[in-house]
Amino acid sequence: MRTSSDFDAYYADADPWRISAARSRDEVLRRSVARFVTGKKVLELGCGEGHLTQALFWDAASVRGIDISGVAIGRAISKELPNASFENSDFISASFSGVDVIAAIECLYYLTPEEQEAFFAKAAREHAGKVLILSMPIIGDSEYRRYFTDFELTATFGRHAIELIGFHNINVFRKTTRVNPAIANLVAALVRAPFGSNLLDFVPEPLVYQRCYITRMPE
Repeated sequence: MRTSSDFDAYYADADPWRISAARSRDEVLRRSVARFVTGKKVLELGCGEGHLTQALFWDAASVRGIDISGVAIGRAISKELPNASFENSDFISASFSGVDVIAAIECLYYLTPEEQEAFFAKAAREHAGKVLILSMPIIGDSEYRRYFTDFELTATFGRHAIELIGFHNINVFRKTTRVNPAIANLVAALVRAPFGSNLLDFVPEPLVYQRCYITRMPE
């Protein structure tokens, strides 16, 4: 499911995924990406209504946001962000050249497995030697859709000779069946406490819901 009409239907109501309400996630993501995007030219794939454009890339030299939903792009444009431009396009066919950083936040799992492979091959080819930032759930199958796992992403990086610079855990998965629910709830409470987000990178993988990966494309 990734047609423009599908996503326009989702965006019938503003902020359908309540992205703007996840302030703690935004803070952790911002800390994760700041040194790679400040003063850089950023291509943001799957930019939606521009919330993360504003929250994460406000001090980038420029941001070019792309989304398949024309409804979402219209709302992003209305934000009038001074360093950003937005276009209604399928990012699989868009050019990846001419930028310092590509960011794909919460969007790659909407692609089919074949499209995902095509995406990584295209990024490696058109964005050689530069930074690619990925952030997404790493929980595998859920009741809603098929996400990635850390193992699968690591294998994908290897197939395309992509260097993993580092990663940061973004939030805790309380619904995991791999860990006692009481432990999952305790860890979630700890990381929500003041300064508790500094503990996120020490959370074991079975308790991680979303992770941000900083990678570099092969030369």
